[in-house]
Amino acid sequence: MIELNLIEAASQSVPQVFSTQTFTAPAKEKSSLKLSRIFIAVAAVLVLIVGSLVFFKVAGLPQMFEGVLPTPVLDVMGIVDPSRSGPEMNVRRTTQMTTAGGGIERRKAEEQAAALRQAQANSPERVVQAIQPGMFQGEKRSDYASMFPMAKVAYQKSMASQIFAFINAVTPDGISFAELTFVAPNYYSVHGVAETPVVLRNYLDRLKMGSSEFKTPELPENAPATAVTAYGILNSKPEMANANAPFVKDAEVSKEMEALRGLDANGKMHFSGLKNPKVADFGVYKSYTYNVTTKADFQLVLKFLEALSKSPVRVGVERVKMIASGKSGISTAMTLVIYTSN
Repeated sequence: MIELNLIEAASQSVPQVFSTQTFTAPAKEKSSLKLSRIFIAVAAVLVLIVGSLVFFKVAGLPQMFEGVLPTPVLDVMGIVDPSRSGPEMNVRRTTQMTTAGGGIERRKAEEQAAALRQAQANSPERVVQAIQPGMFQGEKRSDYASMFPMAKVAYQKSMASQIFAFINAVTPDGISFAELTFVAPNYYSVHGVAETPVVLRNYLDRLKMGSSEFKTPELPENAPATAVTAYGILNSKPEMANANAPFVKDAEVSKEMEALRGLDANGKMHFSGLKNPKVADFGVYKSYTYNVTTKADFQLVLKFLEALSKSPVRVGVERVKMIASGKSGISTAMTLVIYTSN
């Protein structure tokens, strides 16, 4: 009986051991599950914090968090707290409002409105209405390059006459010309021969006194230099008579050329080349350019240029080149111009 009881007790002890093992297993699973939930919660909080800080960095710190979050944390993330940064940062914060706050939308609306106003102000209709005929009448154009065509004609007529009169006044008897040139607006050049070095030096000094940007080759100290070479710009100001004269009509070109020939009172100029102008069309106006020649001497050319400068004839003088040679005498080439409109 004792043996049976022992066997029975031994047989009952086995399931008790297994029951205790199955009871302790769920406790470990519960603890690991609890730890994982805590880890997930902590990670979610960290993600939320990091996401909030990134959002604050991009969109700016909301007003409800101003003065609440620690400054070291904000500095690490590069977030500015307006409540701790003075009035300048408050202004910056206002300009960094998101679309929900209306800052970007308002700025876009203002930019679109400004662009619309500028487009309306620059419209062709608005420009035509704003321009008045008298707006440009008082504009001063003192330099030759900016002058209107008819003002250039008046300038050329005056300066051609003044340069030839200046050369005539300062040239002594001991100077012989080989070449004399005028180029608009007020440039001249002289080539010739002087009888003595003293005459040459005196002549160059006279030219220099009435000129600017005067140039001449250096003269040797003791050598008997007698060749004359000088370049300069006349200092005299032109007399701008008839500077506001109207354009010549295309149908009046021949009539204007007849008036030009009438300035030769003695009929000794004998121009050739007045019938074959070179015409250039600039759209608003045209230019008729005549390359003419004459065998008249210096005094006849001077009188002709003086008569032209005082007359209402609307013919400009762009260039005059007088060349003297022993065989053919003096030959003068002129470039004349007429500006026309329909």
